[in-house]
Amino acid sequence: MSGRIKHSTLLAVVVLVALAAIAWWWQRKPEDKPKAAPAIPVEVTVARQQAVAQVVDSVGKVQPRDSAEVRPQTGGIIRRVLVHDGDQVRAGQVLFELESSPLVTSLAQARAQYARDQALASDAGAAAARLKPLADKEYVSARDYESAVSNYKSLQEAAAASKTLIEQARIALDYATVRAPIAGRAGAVLVKTGNLVAANNSNPLLVINVMHPVDLVFSLPQETARELRDALRQQPAGRRLAVEARDSLTQKLRASGHLLFVDNAFGDTSGAVTLKARFDNGDDALWPGEFYALRIILGDDEQSVTVPERSLQQGQNGPYVFVVQNDVARMRPVKVRRILDGTVAIAAGLAAGETVLAALPSTLRDGSAVRITATSGAAAPATASNGGSR
Repeated sequence: MSGRIKHSTLLAVVVLVALAAIAWWWQRKPEDKPKAAPAIPVEVTVARQQAVAQVVDSVGKVQPRDSAEVRPQTGGIIRRVLVHDGDQVRAGQVLFELESSPLVTSLAQARAQYARDQALASDAGAAAARLKPLADKEYVSARDYESAVSNYKSLQEAAAASKTLIEQARIALDYATVRAPIAGRAGAVLVKTGNLVAANNSNPLLVINVMHPVDLVFSLPQETARELRDALRQQPAGRRLAVEARDSLTQKLRASGHLLFVDNAFGDTSGAVTLKARFDNGDDALWPGEFYALRIILGDDEQSVTVPERSLQQGQNGPYVFVVQNDVARMRPVKVRRILDGTVAIAAGLAAGETVLAALPSTLRDGSAVRITATSGAAAPATASNGGSR
């Protein structure tokens, strides 16, 4: 019995020693090194140095060079409408004719009155002339002669007044024919034959707009306006800054013109200055009331380091790009001069020839290992005829 106990005790001791040895060995086993994160596949581009056009962008509204609201200068019923919606009209062209019968009658009455007053004045003048030698010889009193002369002068004044009435009646009759005050494109005709209109009615009969040329009116904040003024001072005498009108959505070039006017003060409320650009608009590409993106070409910058716009990122501390060095992506703060046509002009923080990420993978972090899978083309030259800028 005691032998069995000794044997069991010995076996237990052996098992405990074995377990202790296994535990000691396990604790001293070197830990497996963590596997390195796989390199992130990326597309890169190379920063290049190039001239970037110096431009100012804004949004402008098309206005006709001249516009006229056609209103009648006398009242009456419209007898004829001689213009159609959208017609191109000449200055002086007859547009409407009003009922003129009452005006014709008034003119005839004024002429008859003038003829009557003129005849009376002529008779009075003859009578005064006959009394003159008689008064000189005192055959008639001086008082009678002076009365005859006074009557003659009064009738002359009445005849002159009647002549004025003729001119007024003639003008009123002429007003019954409504003519185009300027040449241009007619808008919608707002009255019809038979309508009664009043002189100088607040509602026009139609509106005529001059379509060639047209102006685009826009505004610029103070900081941008200073840049424009600097460019104006550097322009040779007689040379104007070029301006492009572009589609606001597609940035497609619609028309080319020049800067016409810069207002002489900034607005108290807006803090902006009003400007005007003129376009020949021979093809009617620009229509009054439309809004267009405007680009003023100030000149060319000095050579700038450029990258595609999609390479630029915005962080809490400002813009930055990821630069690839030794297969590692590093965040690099940069200072942006301007963004033009999808190209970023870098003022500081990046050198030409450096490799930057063309796009930012969602898993990328500062210091991430990367594997270049594609190299996109370098930033295209940013010119004034390609697209939007900021």
